[in-house]
Amino acid sequence: MFFKENYHTACLVALRYIKNQQEAEDVVQETFLYLWEKRNQLEIRQSLKQYFLQAVKNKSINFVNRERKFHEVINEELDMTLSSDSDENFSKEELAVLVSKSIDKLPSQCKRIFLMAYVDSLTYNQIAESLGLSKNTIKTQMGIAYKQLREHLKSYFLLLFVYPLKRILR
Repeated sequence: MFFKENYHTACLVALRYIKNQQEAEDVVQETFLYLWEKRNQLEIRQSLKQYFLQAVKNKSINFVNRERKFHEVINEELDMTLSSDSDENFSKEELAVLVSKSIDKLPSQCKRIFLMAYVDSLTYNQIAESLGLSKNTIKTQMGIAYKQLREHLKSYFLLLFVYPLKRILR
C-alpha cells in the first residue's frame, strides 16, 4: 500500500536527477526494495514517506554520478587509444582502410557473406537463399568473420565505437 501511494511522487523526485523515465523508475523500485530488506535495521526519525523520498533522491544522485564516471572512463580510454597511436589521431578514413584490409584477409566465402550482411544489409535468410546455403552455414561463416575481425582490429576497439562498422563500410 505504501509503495503504491508514493510511487508516482518518488518517480517525479528521481526524474529531477535522472532524465530517463525507465531508469528513474528502476531507481525508485531499487530504493524501495533496499528499504524493505533493511526495514529491521533502520531508525527512521521522520515520516516514512520523507525518508523514502530522501533515499530516492540520494540513490538518484548516486546513479547520475556513476553514469558520469562511467562516461568519463570511456572517454579517457578513447583519448588514450587515439593519442597512443604513433601517427597521433586516426581519422575515419584511416580506420576504414584498416577495416577494409582486415575484411580482405577473410576467407573468400566468409568475406562474401560478411559483406552481404553489412554492406547490402541482407538478413541471414536472404544470404542463405541467394547463395544456396543453409542459414546455419551463414551463421557459422559470420562467426568466423567476427572472430577474425575482432582479432585483427582489437587495438582499435574503442575507435569502432566512435565510427561504427556500418558507417565505415558505406
